[in-house]
Amino acid sequence: MMQLLADLVLVLCLSPGKACTDSGVMMARVRPSGLFELLSVEAWARALGYAPDELSGKPLRELIEKPASGRFVSALLDDKDAQPLDVTLRCKDERRKSFRFHRRFDPYQDAMYVVADELPEGRRLAPFRAYS
Repeated sequence: MMQLLADLVLVLCLSPGKACTDSGVMMARVRPSGLFELLSVEAWARALGYAPDELSGKPLRELIEKPASGRFVSALLDDKDAQPLDVTLRCKDERRKSFRFHRRFDPYQDAMYVVADELPEGRRLAPFRAYS
């Protein structure tokens, strides 16, 4: 069971066998230790406008609107309710982009796997909401 944390830290997956370097899909693995491991580093960097090394070590809360970050992290780690989550993230250039996080819990690895879809420009959201 995933433990609830106040924040997650972004880390880059640099393992050649585990990283999806050529993927355009934003994929991540969330560990109960508090790591948000970017499996497709280039896709995340492109979507958010950062160089990959700028994302490494960045707390997820820096990308999410302040009042919503704690609630979002709790909902993201909830292995009992794997409904997609919608969130607005702040890009390097301060633009806001909305994403839908699809999640799947893997009890064997005690990790939550995430695939993020960017929502169309006209579909801006509140900083965080659970998808229903």
